[in-house]
Amino acid sequence: MSKHINLRHQQGLSLVELMVALVLGLILMTGIIQVFLSSKQTYNANEAMARMQENGRFALDFMSRSARLAGYIEPIYTGNKPLPLVRNLCPNPDPTATPTELCTNDGGGNRSDRVSFIMQPPLVDGTRRDCLGNPIADATLIINQFYIIPSPDAGVTPAALGCRTANLATPEVFTSGVLVDGIDSMQVLYGISTGGDSRSANQYVSAERVGLNLSDWQDVRSVRISVLANSVITTDATPATRQFALLDAAPLTVADLGNDRRSRQIFTTTIQLKNTD
Repeated sequence: MSKHINLRHQQGLSLVELMVALVLGLILMTGIIQVFLSSKQTYNANEAMARMQENGRFALDFMSRSARLAGYIEPIYTGNKPLPLVRNLCPNPDPTATPTELCTNDGGGNRSDRVSFIMQPPLVDGTRRDCLGNPIADATLIINQFYIIPSPDAGVTPAALGCRTANLATPEVFTSGVLVDGIDSMQVLYGISTGGDSRSANQYVSAERVGLNLSDWQDVRSVRISVLANSVITTDATPATRQFALLDAAPLTVADLGNDRRSRQIFTTTIQLKNTD
């Protein structure tokens, strides 16, 4: 026997109900997309902050190691004890140009400084190494110079902290390389003793104010280094209009740095020179 099907009870969605369901679905999808975009922006911001802090800490750590070893020689070394720092005698005052020798220099204005430390690298795992990790002969004194490598393509590739290194006997023959990406600027001040205690600094001045004579640089007891680090990666947020003042230098603005939507922060440290006597 065949069954009778009552078509009056077979009901579907009306056009109005379908449109209401579509609208509700779009509203839910819009909320989900907003949550996703917000989470992505938060992740990018946190990632940029972490990269920026990492770059700043690494830059100061590299320079602090050389500063603490500046003037170091081992007891078996038979030559004259060197000064911890190379004095301010750069033939080319432009710190962005390749110098003909490794020396200390004040950039002037808001241009980056460069600083050069002299030392006999200590043995680490049986090998002496310069700031680039190159092996060094036992009886060699070296210069480690730290400087800013400017962006080669108008800010697309960020500036970086670089190091040049050479034998003290032949400072015009050096090797160079990148140490830390994302370092926009560096300023250095030198702590000198003008009071009664020759072991501590009571005044911080730029390289040009220390002087040119060896006797002037013998009075330097510490160095204060400040760097402006960026995140390398860009963020979705437009950077706030602000200035970055590093030590005694003229402030840098966001426009000076290219309006590249990178996070930035200043990192500063002071290192006492242990081998000044």
